Amino acid sequence: MELRVGSEVLSGWRVIAVAGELDIDTVPVLATRLDEDVTGDRAVLNLAEVTFMDSTGLALVLDWHRRLGEKGGILRIAAPQAPVLRLFALADVADVLDVRGSVADACA
Repeated sequence: MELRVGSEVLSGWRVIAVAGELDIDTVPVLATRLDEDVTGDRAVLNLAEVTFMDSTGLALVLDWHRRLGEKGGILRIAAPQAPVLRLFALADVADVLDVRGSVADACA
């Protein structure tokens, strides 16, 4: 499956919008985009259109959570759908990640 990634700045937050399936085959696409676009210390991953995420996608999210946190920054997750929320719960990271219901909430 193809992964689509867009990027914009909203209210001082770098918002990375992801659509499709985030798995071992597509994680490199998102990883490259994060490396290129997230130059500040505040980022939002808009997962509203992610229909599936596997452990490699989760590992990438946790890595960016750690990377930004180490420099005093914040990674927020916006609008994840049920399958992604389920993965967060199964991996016991739902309380670790800053999950918001919408991009607007995440950028507030």
